[in-house]
Amino acid sequence: MRNLFLAVMLSVLALPVNAIEPLSLYGQEAVYTVERKGKPIGTYQIRFAPWQQEGLQVDVEMQLGFRYLALFEYEFNYRAREYWQGNKRLERMQVQIDDDGEQTEYRFSRKEDGLYRDNAEQGDEYLGDQLLTSNHWHPKVVQQDALINTLTGSVSNLDVTLEADESVTIGSHRVQASRYRLGGELGDTLSWYDQRGRWLGMEFSARDGSRVRIWMEPELYAHAGEDL
Repeated sequence: MRNLFLAVMLSVLALPVNAIEPLSLYGQEAVYTVERKGKPIGTYQIRFAPWQQEGLQVDVEMQLGFRYLALFEYEFNYRAREYWQGNKRLERMQVQIDDDGEQTEYRFSRKEDGLYRDNAEQGDEYLGDQLLTSNHWHPKVVQQDALINTLTGSVSNLDVTLEADESVTIGSHRVQASRYRLGGELGDTLSWYDQRGRWLGMEFSARDGSRVRIWMEPELYAHAGEDL
């Protein structure tokens, strides 16, 4: 079932790293509704807070629940906490996943030569240096060819293309946005970002062929300081 949600964890607009100001883009939090076959199945939430000197703490939570193949009740809960130095360099991250009762935990930390996935039994695994994560908020993701996939704990390759600049609907308003196809391992996943680089939402195909949609709640968009 986890493959159903591998596409949930990627995105965002290609702005310079030093232009990233999450609190000005999102406020203290961003909340998204998750839909499958046009019906709400859960929420995706990102919270931002200062950490140490000029650092950033990012908390991400996703809660999903629906009936699968009209036979089974399915639940998926995801939590992640990132620590960034100056919004530019990931220092460490913790991930906890409850995939319908199956528990998984990942821990990542930075050493002198880069980022590692912590593994007490087999030894820490080197992943790379300037890697971003597959949590949605960071505007540099769509300029990368690889990132830490927080659902698998490994590095995933990307092949991102800009498909269109277009007008999309948030609530009762129209917003100018850029649409990206994430490509690579995420195939037909589409993500939208407004002109400031704020992630608006995404769509991807589930294993049964249905489309899953994640879309920012309109009141949260307005609360972040941008008139629709």
